[in-house]
Order: sequence, then structure tokens, then C-alpha cells
Amino acid sequence: MKNKFYLLILLIFLFSILSCKKDSKQPTGPQGMSLENGLSTFSINGQLFTTNIDTVANNINIVLPHTLDFHNLTINFTLASQVSAAIKNVAVSSGSTIDFSKLVYFTITSADKKRSTTFLINAQTDLAYYGLTGNLITAKSLNKGYGYYFDQWDGSASAAVNCGPTVSTMAIKWADSTFSKKPVDARQTYSPQGGWWSTRNVTDYLNLYGINNETDTLSNLDSLVKANIDKNQVIILCLDMFFVGYDDLANQHVNKFYLTSAPGWGHFLLVKGYKQTTSNFYLEVYDPYSQGLEYYPSIIPHEPRGQDRYYTSTDIKTATNTWNPYAYVIAPKGQQVSISAKINVNGIRKSIPIAFGR
Repeated sequence: MKNKFYLLILLIFLFSILSCKKDSKQPTGPQGMSLENGLSTFSINGQLFTTNIDTVANNINIVLPHTLDFHNLTINFTLASQVSAAIKNVAVSSGSTIDFSKLVYFTITSADKKRSTTFLINAQTDLAYYGLTGNLITAKSLNKGYGYYFDQWDGSASAAVNCGPTVSTMAIKWADSTFSKKPVDARQTYSPQGGWWSTRNVTDYLNLYGINNETDTLSNLDSLVKANIDKNQVIILCLDMFFVGYDDLANQHVNKFYLTSAPGWGHFLLVKGYKQTTSNFYLEVYDPYSQGLEYYPSIIPHEPRGQDRYYTSTDIKTATNTWNPYAYVIAPKGQQVSISAKINVNGIRKSIPIAFGR
């Protein structure tokens, strides 16, 4: 019985040795490795931030400026030793120029040609990444060489109802680069005890610092916004944000990113540009209600989520018609506002209802 036991142990030992020898003959190096590691890096000239290579979904995700020619883009990549790359069964090398106006599939193949992996290159524009739909027709942004965005959540006791002082400060800073006051200074000027600001407070504060402004009706929102932005004039709107769409994706810039529980959510926005696509007319706005939140992943590091939001004119029409259907047009410091239809009835200036924003 004991001899059978030792014999069994010997057989197991011999089997283990033979198995190890068999394993040692398995391919090593590039031909034996997983192709999951065959693609080391990938990029396209001009991309806005680091490529995401997804080896689970087999996608290569890249964001590019919408101003690039997608028919003629240069790819750059590094592969593991002896791994080759092809697009549409045609070998490619780093530095090749590819047409990305259509879907592009990037295939890497092992040296023995027995294994291959194909990636879909998802090259999207910054506008698509931001959430805008349709092809761009025309656009203009009244950006400056300096920052003029402020978050109304500045740590003050009135932060939750501070959009009026904040938007007014942004408008003046846009109009006058030398203006150095902050929203807290505007708050101390009117309603220092707290509370919602009115449209009258906004225009009075603009006038206080010599910023020319005029009030116009919003009978044709798209045309009014485009005409004034094209004349290098920004616009303040007072509206009910309950009627503006919601989008909580941290990388996207479309729609509001905060909840509004019921109608009556009065708010001020600064309109400083537009983007017209085949799908929508978007107002490019500075929304002061950032609450310290930032876009992520962001093309611009630490960009507040209220900066460069895109709200559709359809939503804005509903929101302004419900709350305050007027535009407060602002010219650069030292210039007069040029608008097509000042509010006059028989030569007498029409009384404009006062509205409030939180």
C-alpha cells in the first residue's frame, strides 16, 4: 500500500516537470503578448486634450477644434515591437494623413498575423463634445484677452441670490478692462442687506460706471442677439430659468446644470455670443450660478460650469416671455448702443416693467 502511495507521488512530480517544460516553450515577447497592449499611444495633430484609448469598447476617443479640416488630419501613434497598423487594410505609419470626415477603423496586427484588434477612432469636434448638435453655420463670441466671468457663489451671505450684482459686474468688466470691482461691491451699492436685484438695479449700476445701455424688446430673439453681438454689444437677460433645459453631464456646456424646482426662478444671464447650427440657434452665455463647480474633463483647466453655457433660443424665448421679454443691450465703455428699435411709443419712451433675479 505504501509503495502505491510513493508511486502516485512520483507520477505527480514527473507530470509537473513535463508541464513546466511544455509551458516554457510557449511564445514569449511580441508574438506571444496580448494585443491589448499593442497600441501604446495615439494622437491627432491639433487635438485639445489627451487621447482616451478604451481597450474594453475598442474606441479611441479624441476631441478636436471644429475649425480643423477633418478631411486632412495627421495621426501619430506608437506600437509595441513588431506590431503593425492598418486602416481599411492599407498599412499606415505614424505621420500619415487620414480623412476623418467618415468613420475610421484602426487595426493593429501581431507579427505572426494570427491576432488583430480593431479600434473605432471617435474624432469629435469640441462643439459635439460640449453637447451642441448639428453642423455649425455661423458663430461669434465677444471674448476678451482677460477674464470677466464671476461666480455669484463668492462666499458672501447673499451668494444664493447674487445673480444681479454678478452679471452687472461681468458686463462692466467686459465693457471696461480697467474696472476692478467685484460682485460684492455691487451688492454693497444696492440692497446690501440681501435679496433679489431688479432690472432697475442692473441698469442703475451700469449707469453709475458710465456704461451706455439701452432696453429693447425681444420680439425676434434670434435676430436681436445676432445683430447686437455682430455689433460688438453684449446683452443682459432676466428670465425664468425653470423653462430652460437641464443637462448634468460635467463635460457638456448645453442647458443649465442646476435644478430649478418650480416656475418663478428669476435669474440674470449675460449673453456674449451665439452659435447657429443646422439644428439650433444657441445663445452663448455667462451664467453666474456656477456654485464653485467646474467642467470635467475640461478642455480649459478649472473652467467654471457657468462659463460659456449654450442655451437654445427656443428655451430662452419661453423663459423670457414668461418672466421679462426685454433685452438690456450694453456697449463698450465710451461707445453708444446701436439698436434697431428703442422702446418708444409716439416719440415717448415706453415704461418698462421691472423684473427680478435671484
